[in-house]
Amino acid sequence: VYADHVPAEDALVVTRLREAGALILGKTNCPEFAAGGNTFNDVFGRTRNPWSPDRTAGGSTGGGAVGLATGMFALAEGTDLGGSLRIPASFCGVVGLRPSPGLVPTVPSDFLWDGFQVTGPMARTAVDVALMLQAVAGPDPSSPLQQPIAGRDFVGAARRADVRGMRLAYCPDAVGIGIDAAVEATCRAAVGALEAAGAVVEEISLDLSYAWQAFLDFRGYWFVTQMRDRMDHLDAFGDNVAGNIRSGLEVTVEALADAEHARARLWGEVGALLSRFDGLLTPCMAVPPFDVEQNYPSTVAGREMRTYIDWVAPTFVLSLTSLPVACAPAGLDPDGLPVGLQIVAPPFGEERALEVAAALQRVVPTGLPVSE
Repeated sequence: VYADHVPAEDALVVTRLREAGALILGKTNCPEFAAGGNTFNDVFGRTRNPWSPDRTAGGSTGGGAVGLATGMFALAEGTDLGGSLRIPASFCGVVGLRPSPGLVPTVPSDFLWDGFQVTGPMARTAVDVALMLQAVAGPDPSSPLQQPIAGRDFVGAARRADVRGMRLAYCPDAVGIGIDAAVEATCRAAVGALEAAGAVVEEISLDLSYAWQAFLDFRGYWFVTQMRDRMDHLDAFGDNVAGNIRSGLEVTVEALADAEHARARLWGEVGALLSRFDGLLTPCMAVPPFDVEQNYPSTVAGREMRTYIDWVAPTFVLSLTSLPVACAPAGLDPDGLPVGLQIVAPPFGEERALEVAAALQRVVPTGLPVSE
């Protein structure tokens, strides 16, 4: 639908980057309307993982993650509804941050009061992510969702990279989806490295699977709202986008009410956890990067996935907390593929997430793919 479209204005995040002195090189590939954890579309085709070109780079900011990992540019921008910054960061071995809603206003937007999708940075290092966040964060009169940033020091926190004395919780499967053994072993080793660096880590049991359906219902509502002015193109959209819109049209008010109650329970439960710990660590993805020709993995740890989005539950459930969540490289699995670890911080705790992410990069230096 937008194959030949050229925007007439920059997004706010691009304007702020330009004002900070950044050189904008262009746009990178993503799935249609950023819908999906694998980056492909009918205009530009498939984006491949630089660590293994037969594997997916993740999505929706797959092009951004690949460009970072291969050295094409230093910073990338994307939005994150269910994991679009964290999934490709995990699969490509870079750092992505989902900030809390309103910290980086998403302007312009077809859903002005959107508290689900956020705009955020991605880079090769947590320090670079912090540098970009410092440049693009802050309120803007055009957005009703705002956060003040007076006194915020994202760069200082990332440069400090000190986890000594921090109390961190580790949960290998917070959503009951199962997890690939090699992925979990890599994350566990990374957590051990943080512990050796002075963090106090406690493994916990956490079951947030009750928020699974809540996210799917909110996602349906989000797609109908976001795409309201494009409904006459419904039959021209790909399966992912069209399927989400059609599912959203079937969501009832009662289902949305149930979703709000589940989200309130999630906020209370994770909030109570983060009153006892400085952060929550959990694997970003339950599977390693899968075949690039697949839309999504059909199974996770032997369990069949009902929809193309179910395998992303480890990221999308955490989106509903509205808390800052970073993904940083936790090392490579036995096949030499990157594995990412999520860092969930307390409210308005982007500095905490970035500090732990930077510390993780220091104690588990993953490196970048090498071209032959």
